[in-house]
Amino acid sequence: MQHLAQHAFSATPQTVSTARDFAMRALDTWGGCRRRDDVRACVSELAGNAVQHGSPDGRDYLLRLIRHPHCLHVEVHDSARHSRVRIPPASLSEESGRGMRIVQELCDDWGVRALTGEGKAVWTCFRRPEARTSRCSCTP
Repeated sequence: MQHLAQHAFSATPQTVSTARDFAMRALDTWGGCRRRDDVRACVSELAGNAVQHGSPDGRDYLLRLIRHPHCLHVEVHDSARHSRVRIPPASLSEESGRGMRIVQELCDDWGVRALTGEGKAVWTCFRRPEARTSRCSCTP
């Protein structure tokens, strides 16, 4: 059985915490999640990136969570004209640039796909501990 929760947010910094709360409520509605803290951190980063980098024209971003039998799929759609996400080299002197590296460590798989028309979706997958496969089955 698949569950879907999605919501559009305005591209303002204040909505990042609202997006996190929305994701946590969805997980609670579905019976919780053992990887709740990892999901929460990744939603924060993806929503923050959508606000800072992915919505240059001020359009809304969309947070979508899909719970599949074997994994949780989290994605954020934005209106950026480019469909790439850059993970800069690690640097102790930089004040930013570590977020996607953290996402990469917390989730089981992630990627970026171009959306039909304009924009991109940055997605992550979290394998459910009870899943019998070692790979996420929800990668687009």
